[in-house]
Amino acid sequence: MWEYLGIATAFVLGWTIRNWAAKAERGAAALALSDKARDLDEAESRYLQTHQREVANLLLTIGPEPMEKAYRKARRRQDDAIAGGPARIEAELTALSHKYPFFRDFEKIGTRHFVPYSDALDHWPEDDLVDRYLDISQWLALSFRKKHGNNLPPFFDDEDQKVIERIVQQERDRKLRRRIEAAMELHRLFSTTVDRYGQEQFKHGAVSLETGEVSIRRGATPYSPEIEYWISFREPEDYGVYSFFVHDDGRISRSYYQSNADFTHKVYLTARG
Repeated sequence: MWEYLGIATAFVLGWTIRNWAAKAERGAAALALSDKARDLDEAESRYLQTHQREVANLLLTIGPEPMEKAYRKARRRQDDAIAGGPARIEAELTALSHKYPFFRDFEKIGTRHFVPYSDALDHWPEDDLVDRYLDISQWLALSFRKKHGNNLPPFFDDEDQKVIERIVQQERDRKLRRRIEAAMELHRLFSTTVDRYGQEQFKHGAVSLETGEVSIRRGATPYSPEIEYWISFREPEDYGVYSFFVHDDGRISRSYYQSNADFTHKVYLTARG
């Protein structure tokens, strides 16, 4: 009898060990599957964030204004969907999944990795880029909200808003500085030509220049030792000031400003061209 009891005990123990091992194996497999699903979700989000950055940089290449408008619209769409509750979020994600069945369908640039982004601007109008930026942003924002709920701030939040405002202002400053530099290069060529070949009364003077695109004339700020030029741009309309100061050791300090139409107020441009 003890022999049979030992056999039964061994059987039960073996079954228990095998059952435990099977459960452990299934648990490990489930954990591995969960990790892979999480990694896939992370990879897909990173892919879309990279493509969002690509489209945003193309919009910034066109100009800071299209990028700013697109961002503000993307944030409004996010906030409206969140205000509508989980059902609204789910409905919008479903609509986007029908519009873009696969993540690769979000791709807009469609060029080889070594082709300059600038070439994409020849193929895609600004409105198309804006629409794609909005769709990618909405998918990212609502997926983020669905995953984290109220535990984290929205994908587009106030801190993000501060960054876009700073970047847009930098791009505006950089664009104006480049226009000022190009205008002053034109003025230098014009002044050199007048000095060499112009009438005597116009030589060595503060030559004004007027074209269909820009007007440049000498200006002055009271009590300032700097030499200033006031520049009026057309299409798009803008106003800038270029000034320089020659130090005793021959060094030249140059400054660039944005101004109003009558040049009574100017703001220093910190961004380089």
